[in-house]
Amino acid sequence: MQVILRNVDEVLRSYLGLKYHLVGVKLMRNDGNVRGSFQPKMPMAFCQMVRMTSTNGDSFLYGSDYERCPAAKVVLGFRGLKYIKIDYGVMPPETNKVLISPLNEISDVPEVVLAILTPKQMMDLTVILQAGKDAPFSAEFKGEHACAEFFAKPYMEGKPDMSLLCNGAREIYSDFRDDEIIFGAPVEVYIQAAETIERITKIGGALCGCRTSDIPFDIINEFEKIGFSKGTDYFFGKFNGHNIRLYLNKDLNGRMKFITIHLPVRMPSEEIAERVTEQLSPSLPRPYFINNRGYWLDFTVRASEGALGIDLFDGLTVKTAIEKFIEKITQYLSKAKRIDLDGED
Repeated sequence: MQVILRNVDEVLRSYLGLKYHLVGVKLMRNDGNVRGSFQPKMPMAFCQMVRMTSTNGDSFLYGSDYERCPAAKVVLGFRGLKYIKIDYGVMPPETNKVLISPLNEISDVPEVVLAILTPKQMMDLTVILQAGKDAPFSAEFKGEHACAEFFAKPYMEGKPDMSLLCNGAREIYSDFRDDEIIFGAPVEVYIQAAETIERITKIGGALCGCRTSDIPFDIINEFEKIGFSKGTDYFFGKFNGHNIRLYLNKDLNGRMKFITIHLPVRMPSEEIAERVTEQLSPSLPRPYFINNRGYWLDFTVRASEGALGIDLFDGLTVKTAIEKFIEKITQYLSKAKRIDLDGED
């Protein structure tokens, strides 16, 4: 299981462009125990330890005496709801200790996994979570008792939720940034998300490996109007001097919903291609990706029609999306090559 969790951490962080670790949380009920001892040096709040685990890779194993936040004591099940009103708390209140650890290092399988995200990263993750599903992802938050939203609700109901955090997390106990939110879900949700992402990366990004041989004629006709020809499993054409491949990927129900645009760029040497890849990989925002292939750099964007502003039955929207993609990649590539070749920004 640890190998699976390490892979989940690697896949999700790479796809979403996360700087921070995913965080696993495990409750020790009654006489539960865990290997190792990571007791904090002084009482701290649950949200503070979550952020330290995510940003610094720290691990914590602690009991009620080391929980600084009164609300978190109820949320985590250290004590009951008698003295404080909270919508969600671990019941029955029989928690002995709480283990917080980076997902790729946790020694026990966590009940809930947490991700500190920006709104953009949450949007990208939502697309993955919704692949093949009709019902929209729903979340409940009040701006108070954030740990009840991102931890207790997923723990008690077995469903994902997100939190916009609270003043306690942002101002009093921890230092979450204004653009950070927390997504919490059972570990199975993250495993499924990682599996979906891995399916996306196969066969040009197809979610189910489906070929494009059953594309309606009307769509093929629109693509031909803007200069595309149809290959065996993709469309290809030339835009502004660049060779473009475009894959129409199906979701898990077989519906054409996701699109992959592929732009190959040849570099002067393999060494320069490797250096440019190293420079761009951390800064290229999702859903844009870069892959090094010898002298070539493969740039791709993978997203839903709606996210790219595309209507498959309107070739002009496809053309506009491709031109915007080329323009954006050209800007990033120009900057990376300037740094690499000239030694200056």
